[in-house]
Amino acid sequence: MHRVVLLPQFVIYSLMSSYRIQIRSEGKYYDGIIEAQDDVSALRQFEKKLTNGKIEAKDEPLYTPKRVFITMEELKNGTTNANIGEASVGVQVGESGVKTG
Repeated sequence: MHRVVLLPQFVIYSLMSSYRIQIRSEGKYYDGIIEAQDDVSALRQFEKKLTNGKIEAKDEPLYTPKRVFITMEELKNGTTNANIGEASVGVQVGESGVKTG
């Protein structure tokens, strides 16, 4: 015997996460926020939106056209968890890259 359980709409949405996906490729920039159950589903939905024209390309002349950059982050309450006040790689803001004696 099979049992069907109906879930309220707000419960279904609470099982999903928001993902911000950004792609820089061939001098173009693509950016979108996707609601999905996991990161793989989010990438597939992003691809569908690209194919359907729901995510449009913007010119991105600063990135090299020979490389592809893809970033994806899970959003909590519509915001990222990244702390932009910390720099872990490279030169800290305000410090000289070359020190002289």
